Amino acid sequence: WSDDAIVDDKADGHYLYGNRIRSINHKGDHYNVEGPLNIPRGPQGWPVLVQAGSSKTGRQFASKYGEAVFTAHMEKSTAKSFYSDLKSLVKSRGRTQNQCLILPGLSPVIASTELEAKRFSEDLNDLADTNEGLARLSSRFGGTDFSHLPLDKPLSPEDFPDPSTVQSARSRTEVIVGIVRKQKPTLRQLLSKMAAARGHYVFAGTPEQVAELIEDWFYDGVADGINLMPPVLPKMLDVFIDEVVPLLQKKGIFRTSYQGSTLREHYGLERPNNIFRKSS
Repeated sequence: WSDDAIVDDKADGHYLYGNRIRSINHKGDHYNVEGPLNIPRGPQGWPVLVQAGSSKTGRQFASKYGEAVFTAHMEKSTAKSFYSDLKSLVKSRGRTQNQCLILPGLSPVIASTELEAKRFSEDLNDLADTNEGLARLSSRFGGTDFSHLPLDKPLSPEDFPDPSTVQSARSRTEVIVGIVRKQKPTLRQLLSKMAAARGHYVFAGTPEQVAELIEDWFYDGVADGINLMPPVLPKMLDVFIDEVVPLLQKKGIFRTSYQGSTLREHYGLERPNNIFRKSS
């Protein structure tokens, strides 16, 4: 549909211009359809195209089509490297860097003091069920059984399959093996880390510290925004809204009012032009 296909002239009894609606005429292996779709073009042009994942294939796909990318990182250094690499790929596609926003997941544990926040984070981790954690870890690695590994012995990358052999969520397995290589956690500690936010960045601190972290990531080439992943709902979401958002607004990195009504407008993304020219 062209954006101006609908006239909606009740007095004249004229609803739309039929010559401004294009048939699809799809002919495929499994079905044929003439179309067109029986609804007009949406206010966003098309929905915001969000890609999830950090694998090489995922990055290539996102650089060409993605308008936002949901990515998981357990360390700032890997998040920054991903940001730089993907923005370069986006530019190589002839797109501007702000046409593809990078939004890593952040799971903040917030309390009035840093000590209280860390204790609360530890208490949450202690609630994690070992068998459930092993099952989730196994699913990440294509069904690999890790139950034979001692819970309290430091892990090594050799305890895991090569991430390149994993067919689904490969980037998440790379994150896990990367953490094992650098930090050498025990299996119990790794399961605790994974239980917290399933491979996303976890930070325990005061509202001021959380706001400073987001500000640092925003200005240091790590993120264009965040996917907020509160560890406890609704409590931690309420704390973030009531105590962190005002600090971000004071820093000038979070809006104080909305300029539009769609997700595309909230993200500052341009409305895509209709790929079909309007018929005369």
